[in-house]
Amino acid sequence: MVNQITPVNPVTLDSTLEATQNSSKIDTFSDFLKEALNKVNDLQLTAMKNDQKLVTGEIDDINQVMIDAAKADIALQLTIQIKNKVLEAYQEIMRMPL
Repeated sequence: MVNQITPVNPVTLDSTLEATQNSSKIDTFSDFLKEALNKVNDLQLTAMKNDQKLVTGEIDDINQVMIDAAKADIALQLTIQIKNKVLEAYQEIMRMPL
């Protein structure tokens, strides 16, 4: 017999915001940016430590090392793209006539 597929509950912005606010207290936008940059930095440090452990033979699982390196790379690329968009928006605002 075929089992009926149950629908997935949709993710709403409110539930996402509540989960974010419950996990850590973020008061201002600058706190949010600092936390996001710290997470990117942590990913980079983890990837670097795993690379060193792989070279020294402390880690045998190359899959996890590659996954951590990919996570760090994607996070860094996203950060760079966000920075570029913010700078473009700032430059566009500065070019606006008064």
